[in-house]
Amino acid sequence: MAEREKVIRGLEACVSNQYLMQCTSCPYHTDKARCVTTLMRDALALLKEQEARVMTLEEIRSGAVEVAWLEDADKPNVIPGIWFRLSNEGGDEAVDIHVMDGFVGARLAVYGKKWRAWTSRPSEQQMRDTPWEDSDASR
Repeated sequence: MAEREKVIRGLEACVSNQYLMQCTSCPYHTDKARCVTTLMRDALALLKEQEARVMTLEEIRSGAVEVAWLEDADKPNVIPGIWFRLSNEGGDEAVDIHVMDGFVGARLAVYGKKWRAWTSRPSEQQMRDTPWEDSDASR
C-alpha cells in the first residue's frame, strides 16, 4: 500500500473508531503501543512533502511538469503556470511556459537567476527567504 493511502486509512480508522476502540481496520494497528504516534509522524512527513519548493532545472528539462507557479525576479507576484515545453529556437535552449492567458518564453540559461518555478504556490515569506542563484536578480 502506498504511504499516502496508508495514512488516509489510518486517519479514517482513528476518526471513525475514536470511542469504539475498534482499530482492527487501521493499517497501523500492528504496533498498538505507538500506532497513533507513528500515524502522526507519517502524516506530518506527507504534509511536509507538499510544501512549496523551487523546482530543479532537471525537473523542468524532464518535461514531466504538469503545474507550477512561476516567479520572475523583476516582478513581485507568482504566475500559475500550466506546463513547460522545451524548444531550441535560435540555438538558445529555451522553454515555452503556457499560462492561463497565453504563454511566455524563457531561457533555461537564466533559470534560478531571473525566473524560477515552484512546485506549489509559495508564500511571500518563502519567496523572500529562498535566495536566488544570482544576487543581482534577487529582490
